[in-house]
Amino acid sequence: MIASIHARKSMGGYQLPILVAFAVAVGSCVSLTPQQQDKVADVQRFADATAAAYNLSRIRVAIEPGTNLGIGGRYRQGNFYLNERMLGSRGLTAVVAHELAHYVLGHDTRLQGASMAELQRAQELRELDANAKAVEILMRVKEMTQREAVQTIVTHLRGAGRLQDRGGALAWGHRPAAEEIADLLARFPDSR
Repeated sequence: MIASIHARKSMGGYQLPILVAFAVAVGSCVSLTPQQQDKVADVQRFADATAAAYNLSRIRVAIEPGTNLGIGGRYRQGNFYLNERMLGSRGLTAVVAHELAHYVLGHDTRLQGASMAELQRAQELRELDANAKAVEILMRVKEMTQREAVQTIVTHLRGAGRLQDRGGALAWGHRPAAEEIADLLARFPDSR
């Protein structure tokens, strides 16, 4: 901290944003066990295979410190961030497929809407579409049957539903898990 203050005084106020960004980056570093590093390598291979299958640029996987916000992963503007806690989760494949689906679907653009309700509705539709595209990705990249792929996503959503039932957070833009499951099964009726 003293070095940061000294640098700001000696270099002028223009360096403050750079120093803050550096501090955030250093503070959010995650130290991984060898097993976790192997999982990250597996996730990166999955991401690379998905990008190749859809003729897209490579997307890098970044690991974020674990949180209790109910967010296993997120895709934002060409970046894929995975919560460290997901590396030991049975839902890892489903979360990775879902976030890669956002990438494949091009969900980079900002949502437009006149109200928060309209923005929420637009994001909910993106999340439902990502669930369905995740099934396709699992079939195409992981060579699962449709039934296996749907079951992978539904199993993860059921787990999220159990957390929601116990008072866990509902991530912004998502509908309750039961509604997301119903939507997915309606899209893949042969996999019920």
